[in-house]
Amino acid sequence: MSTQTTRNSTSAGPNPGKLRYTPRRQPRVLLAGTGRAAVAAARNLLAGGMPAVLCGAIDPEPQREFSEAFPEVPWLGSFDGLADCIVANCVDELHIALPLKSFAHVISDLQGTASEVGARVTVHVDIAPWMFGAGARVNQDGLLIASREHASVSGPMWMVKRVLDVLVAGCGLILVSPLMATIALAVAFTSRGPVLFRQERVGRGQRVFRMLKFRSMVSNAEDLRTEVSAMNNARGISFKIFDDPRVTRVGAFLRRTSLDELPQLWNVVVGDMSLVGPRPIPVWVADQLTDPKLYRRFSVQPGLTGLWQVEGRQQDFDWMAMQDLRYIDKWSLLLDLRILLATIPAMIRGEGAR
Repeated sequence: MSTQTTRNSTSAGPNPGKLRYTPRRQPRVLLAGTGRAAVAAARNLLAGGMPAVLCGAIDPEPQREFSEAFPEVPWLGSFDGLADCIVANCVDELHIALPLKSFAHVISDLQGTASEVGARVTVHVDIAPWMFGAGARVNQDGLLIASREHASVSGPMWMVKRVLDVLVAGCGLILVSPLMATIALAVAFTSRGPVLFRQERVGRGQRVFRMLKFRSMVSNAEDLRTEVSAMNNARGISFKIFDDPRVTRVGAFLRRTSLDELPQLWNVVVGDMSLVGPRPIPVWVADQLTDPKLYRRFSVQPGLTGLWQVEGRQQDFDWMAMQDLRYIDKWSLLLDLRILLATIPAMIRGEGAR
């Protein structure tokens, strides 16, 4: 079973800066509000109603009532910097606990901003004039609690998607094991270095995991990236060299046919990835993200294939990012099926695969 880690930072801004890898088992929660409802919400969180780390609270006018009840919870500013605050503090969930009568429009804005950067949103209100869905519940303090997050990571649709991932990837590993063994021998006998290439990628919730590929380059390719950076053919913050001198002869074939990606079936089985989703980006690329909206890609499980793979693989990060966000917005099990069926013809054509 793989161990996932989290990108942690205390910098204020959308660029999280230097990474610190620590095991992550509990969601990190940011609380919007510091009044009576916020005190009740925080008490419910910290009393074991749900396992979580309360990393801070935001409020334009922080209340003494909250600071006296929870002196260990830091105040992280006003509502205006919500997106940057979520990104900088690796927040998984925003819990909004504000008086509905006075903050109805603010609650809507906060929910929209948090959703744009991929954070789960939970609203605590003391009356029930509206809610996001049928999952609402009332806690012991009389607060109505309703949550909304992407359908592919919770509820029955997540269960179906996960079962399909495990079945298809597991069966795929068995069926292609002779081919993978042949590829492993070819890699081992034609160049020095390990058969598998493990690279840290950023997945759901900004958790870092090791993505597997058959090694298609010389063993010190990462150390040589600076030397060949002037040859970059990609646009934006991506890095791609069409005729990369670091690629081995066997590696060139594997890349052209996308066979180097086969070990990622194991990443799917253990839950690091899904069969379909946004491609996981390297840590050093994630560190260069400046638009908070692009962090929405981390609200779903990264995929072995996706819209970018079946629609041309343009080496343009902005175009790829828009494809990923379009996938997230339009997601359905039927869309996943269509992408899977289109992936094999795309592999055969080799469009954009280098």
